[in-house]
Amino acid sequence: MITIPDEILKQTLEEVVQIYLIPKFLALGMNASGSWINSLSVEVVNGTCYIKGKDYTYYLVNGRAPGNRPPVTPLISWVANKLNKTGREGIGIAYAIANKIAKEGTEYFPNGTDLLEILQSPEVTNYIYEKLAINLAGQVRSDIVRQLKTTFNGTN
Repeated sequence: MITIPDEILKQTLEEVVQIYLIPKFLALGMNASGSWINSLSVEVVNGTCYIKGKDYTYYLVNGRAPGNRPPVTPLISWVANKLNKTGREGIGIAYAIANKIAKEGTEYFPNGTDLLEILQSPEVTNYIYEKLAINLAGQVRSDIVRQLKTTFNGTN
């Protein structure tokens, strides 16, 4: 039976993250500090693949509905990175943004973004198929050679 080793799956998905997901994130203008990009990782367990990132990925994809005020501490960092405002001014802006989000929601709500849709695009699917086909071809070739040697050497 031919199986794709977890390390090949991991390498392929890491390439997908670098070639497709990160550029999509940047194209949407979502980057402030690079923290989200740096948090991305790929995990493969028994052939099941996961792309992991910061917990606020949910809000990057879906937006945040009005209602409760979001935590201010992450917004202080966001204001420093995105708006280059620190100290009292940065904190004041962060609170103003948190209050506005509580009142109106984020700009991504209610329609969300297509950030993660890139992972289901035909372009990414084809990329994955091509990468894995190359690996499978090598395994099939090795299996055929092994079978031929066994057959012609008379050992089973």
